[in-house]
Amino acid sequence: MQILFPYNEIRKEQDKLLKDALYTIENKKALLAHAPTGLGKTAAVLSPAISYALENQKKVFFLTPKISQHEVAVTFVNNINSKFSTKIQGVDLVGKQHMCPNPLLKNADSSTFYELCKRLKKKESCSFYANASGFNPEQRMMAKYYIKKVKNNCKRMLHHIELKDFCESFECPYGKGLCTYEVALQFANEANIIVADYFHIFSPKIRQVLLQRAGYNLEDCILIIDEAHNLPERLRKLMSSSISTKLIDSALEEASKIKADSTELISIKNVLKLMAKKILNNTKKPRIANKASETLICKEELEANCKDVDFSGLSAFLSDLSLEYIEAFPYGRSALQKLASFFEKWAVQDSSFIRILKSEKDNVFLKLKAMDPSLASKNVFEKAHSAVLMSGTLLPQKMYADLLGVPEERTIFREYASPFPEKNKLTLFVPNSTTKYSERNFEEYRKIAQVISRCANSVPGNVAVFFPSFSVMNSVCSVMNGELNKKLLTQKENMSAKERYVLLNEFKKSAENGAILFAVASGSFAEGIDYVGNQLLGAIIVGIPLNDMDLEQKCLIEYCQQKFGFGWHYAYINPAITRAIQASGRVIRDRNDRGIVVFLDKRYLWKNYSKCFPRETKKIVTSEPEKFIVEFWKQNY
Repeated sequence: MQILFPYNEIRKEQDKLLKDALYTIENKKALLAHAPTGLGKTAAVLSPAISYALENQKKVFFLTPKISQHEVAVTFVNNINSKFSTKIQGVDLVGKQHMCPNPLLKNADSSTFYELCKRLKKKESCSFYANASGFNPEQRMMAKYYIKKVKNNCKRMLHHIELKDFCESFECPYGKGLCTYEVALQFANEANIIVADYFHIFSPKIRQVLLQRAGYNLEDCILIIDEAHNLPERLRKLMSSSISTKLIDSALEEASKIKADSTELISIKNVLKLMAKKILNNTKKPRIANKASETLICKEELEANCKDVDFSGLSAFLSDLSLEYIEAFPYGRSALQKLASFFEKWAVQDSSFIRILKSEKDNVFLKLKAMDPSLASKNVFEKAHSAVLMSGTLLPQKMYADLLGVPEERTIFREYASPFPEKNKLTLFVPNSTTKYSERNFEEYRKIAQVISRCANSVPGNVAVFFPSFSVMNSVCSVMNGELNKKLLTQKENMSAKERYVLLNEFKKSAENGAILFAVASGSFAEGIDYVGNQLLGAIIVGIPLNDMDLEQKCLIEYCQQKFGFGWHYAYINPAITRAIQASGRVIRDRNDRGIVVFLDKRYLWKNYSKCFPRETKKIVTSEPEKFIVEFWKQNY
């Protein structure tokens, strides 16, 4: 079998991954690959996957949480076609809402969009869908002609934005434009590779539709999971949901506008408030968490108190009200629909879900939280032809296999060495201070501020400082005392996408004179962003970005302890170290990059934390990091 590798040279570690991926696919196994940044993971895995799929009538799914990675995969397929004169067909999928050209739905929130879309199709009133698929025989005949015309004009695999632009501008006799998502689904039937998000395969409803349209069973699919360290948490969020009494108030306003019966909503709202008052204020109850504002409840507890509410039909009832409201007030947003989505999930009986009642000021929250991501993934990995899960921070690999339910008997674990020269990176561990909650005080923040100043001032360019929380970041900011010799830029809480974009651009443009960016380690500046060339010469990771020890976190630790015997590591320590390493990984993105990384907390040297780092990590422990940094830049700048 010819391996379709579109580049002239394959690097040593990249070749190892390629061969392991090929063996995995040929033998119907699952590969968990810890492959550091710069190895060329996408090329090493897609080449054998596509080559095998072409010869064996399989379909490749490249799943990634990052829209930026879609372009990488699309470009790779086009490069293969260009080099080998092949005709590999592919389709790039994002969420249906992002591909929709209908102006009536552009302001819809996510929960309302899908109901509106179904409604428009049911009423046969979406011209975009009519042009792409058709509601009657004549439209369906014309739709086939349009799709064929689109295919003839698309001689290469299109990025989803390109496809959307093309479909929106497509001229049709009865109205301009085609439904991009419908066109993409029709392309999927003939596609050899589908680039998509996690939920396209791990959400049962969406998977069923996609595979039916693609004409394949899961058993015929090769799954490539990019940035797989994100998958467990993404799946938990996919299965979780929450509502609040304020949301119910909004839903009641909507119901009153359409003069609908809202007795059941009023009952639920009153019961939630009553339960919050009776339970959450009773601090003597042993089931209450550290903060007396939240407690676990059971499904039966709420339903028994809402005696006049039919929970079995509540979701459908609310969904109907939502559609009635949106038809009368077509704003594209509906609190009723959010409630409908919540109560659809509320019916779940699995013991791995917890239900939390939380009171915050004048608002009461009801949360349904999934503890076990394998409920969404185990069946997928058992049935799929083969799977490759890859990431630069996929350690410990056994943990990810356990959490995701990857079958042990067919799993291969591999760690690959970094392709970058060791001399290009300086990694320092500074045990001078800590952000441990019990030791936080003014003096500790002053120590942290002093180390940050000494390190950042010694770097001849941009430095990012990543904190475990906004609270710690703000506390350190307050004691900096003007010691920094560079412009300071600071991430704010709840920044909009536009505000983040502006801040990031300002930071990158400051590379010549140097600036310092203060941000949180679990935020958008610490993962999924490439700082090119000299845009980032150093990263300081302040403290350990552990999750807040709230009730949900405690329950997750307890659940992982009961199921795997490693509650603290699986649910608390390892995810935090992964976030820290992801943040530090922003510095070296290319073999020509050079930079320094400082881990600033004494706990990084504790055994429970230090053993979570990759084996190849070369640790230099020092209380005078600036001396090493100055020497490093003498040799490298």
